[in-house]
Amino acid sequence: MTSIDAAAGDVDDLAPDGARRSKSKRGRFEIFTAPELLPPPTLDQIPDEAAEQYLSLFDYSHLVDEDHPEAEVRESVKELGRASIPAAMSTALFDQGGPDGMSLVWVWFAPNYQLFRHGHPPLGDCLYFVISGSLHLGHTVLGPGDGFFVPAGMLYRYRAGSEGVQVLEFRAGVDEPLGTPGSFKLGEPTLEAVRKLTDALTEQHEAWATCPKPSRVGEDTPPDH
Repeated sequence: MTSIDAAAGDVDDLAPDGARRSKSKRGRFEIFTAPELLPPPTLDQIPDEAAEQYLSLFDYSHLVDEDHPEAEVRESVKELGRASIPAAMSTALFDQGGPDGMSLVWVWFAPNYQLFRHGHPPLGDCLYFVISGSLHLGHTVLGPGDGFFVPAGMLYRYRAGSEGVQVLEFRAGVDEPLGTPGSFKLGEPTLEAVRKLTDALTEQHEAWATCPKPSRVGEDTPPDH
């Protein structure tokens, strides 16, 4: 964040006045600042508690049947989460909470990371905006300035480009707070698909461990040669 000399003649003093006078159903004027970022852990640095916490976010009930009991499915989904953690960084920049609240989350995914198919019904509609790198959404490649809108509950997935991707996620109409257990609906169709994706992600861990990672939100990372 950049500070401005309060004695400077060009300081805009309308914001404080507006903050006192104005309020919408989503709240009053508010400033937020981006935190410094920590790189994601490597696979051998992930404690079991972190993998369990990641697992708790997901509803994977459709994968459980007579041939695939709960314990087996749970372990496979947990391993998918463990394989994904080294490829992702995220931080909530703004979160008002409540059904009328807005939230803004920054996410970085490592080069060529394949996001699993999923949706988040209780987290409202979401507008995604690419700020750096690129992503592949079906046959469409989106770069800086591009984005897409996902209605609440719709299943989707995308793949980060060869340089990785940074995305802003704008949400509104949130029924439950970010991070609520079970708020992500896993959309991979079969347990076999989950395991296949886990294996593909695991093969990239060595490359991800050494790839450039942003230390600030929006910071460009040099190409990984």
